[in-house]
Amino acid sequence: MILDNNFFKREVRCGFEIDEMMKRAWAAQMEVLTVIDKICKKNGLCYFADAGTLLGAVRHQGFIPWDDDIDISMLRKDYNELIQIMPQELPRGFVIAGMYADSERLRQAAFVPQLRVIADETLWNFNAYMQYFHGFPYQRVGIDIFPIDTVPEDKELADLQKYIIRSGIILLRDWAVLEKQQLLGTRLEEYEQLCNVKIPRNDGIKNQIWKIVDAVCALYEGEQTEEVSIYQYWINTESYCLKRQWYEDIVYLPFENIEIPAPRAYDEVLTRLYGDYMIPVQGMAEHDYPFYEHMEQELKRQIANSGFDGTVEEFCEKVSKGELYI
Repeated sequence: MILDNNFFKREVRCGFEIDEMMKRAWAAQMEVLTVIDKICKKNGLCYFADAGTLLGAVRHQGFIPWDDDIDISMLRKDYNELIQIMPQELPRGFVIAGMYADSERLRQAAFVPQLRVIADETLWNFNAYMQYFHGFPYQRVGIDIFPIDTVPEDKELADLQKYIIRSGIILLRDWAVLEKQQLLGTRLEEYEQLCNVKIPRNDGIKNQIWKIVDAVCALYEGEQTEEVSIYQYWINTESYCLKRQWYEDIVYLPFENIEIPAPRAYDEVLTRLYGDYMIPVQGMAEHDYPFYEHMEQELKRQIANSGFDGTVEEFCEKVSKGELYI
């Protein structure tokens, strides 16, 4: 993906300042999206811009100025197929992270447990990584992919399904506290009874619980009900219950220097999620902004140890252009 130098310049959009590093983060994620896009097109799979990325594509023709990541989603059938083919289809340097990863290191490399595609730092040297990802220096750049699941027509079944999902997520969220209070064993047994399963007590127990949660999300896959949802959102936000027919067709929308697929009924989706969505309301994602904030000090240490005498932005630009080797 070719981006001219103007793309990386600091600018103000909707009164919000976007610095050079955030521009590099955007560009790096668009590179990951290009990898996912090629695999999906090759295998006849559909994905959609979702949440803030969909809103950004429609309202800003790119990222929301105060957003720092790309969100995409897939109907469960395509999502499950992508999980199966992804290990063979990903080019060298890219791997699956999250609950479907084949190592604990990569399972811990995802912000959310669902499917995440990342650039694995162990498969790149630093200079090659910087040049490929437009001078973005932080490791494990990637994109989360969320499954869109069937919502049962029976409200009691839907409420029970949400309760089981929410209970599993709360158990995992409160794990350390429950362990400290010596309540973890009791809560695990209660969740086993709720799901009618036995969970092995081993190092992979948390990932097993995530897989149970994911299986419950997909419980009604194959039933042609009227509504679908991303359950991780729907358990807390009723507006995330959407019409299946809204995802029957795709339209491509401009997104920065590329195009991104979206539901043709994007107006209906965005109106359900955000109401009058064309009026910008500055807000932040649920994670820390920027997502690489916790790595900034380590980068500065790395630059100092390299002997480079300049700013972080100058360092990134020189390494990305092959003018400096680390």
